[in-house]
Amino acid sequence: MRAIVRSTPGTSLQMRKRADPSPGDAEIRVKISAGSTCRTGLHVVDAELPNIRCPVVPGHEIVGRVECAAVLPPEGSARA
Repeated sequence: MRAIVRSTPGTSLQMRKRADPSPGDAEIRVKISAGSTCRTGLHVVDAELPNIRCPVVPGHEIVGRVECAAVLPPEGSARA
């Protein structure tokens, strides 16, 4: 997968290749079509919040489809 990462404090965001995660129990993997970051994420990137651990991958507002899960719900049912 690709992710925008801030590796160390004071550095700019960079696109990085990362390993695809494997979902554990009660988890899903989502294939993201579009993503964004909230204002808090921008505060992190701008180093305006204390004690941020790097590397950090800002952006948790996404649009996507469930790609895999431990157990997928039946087709047509509501998905979380």
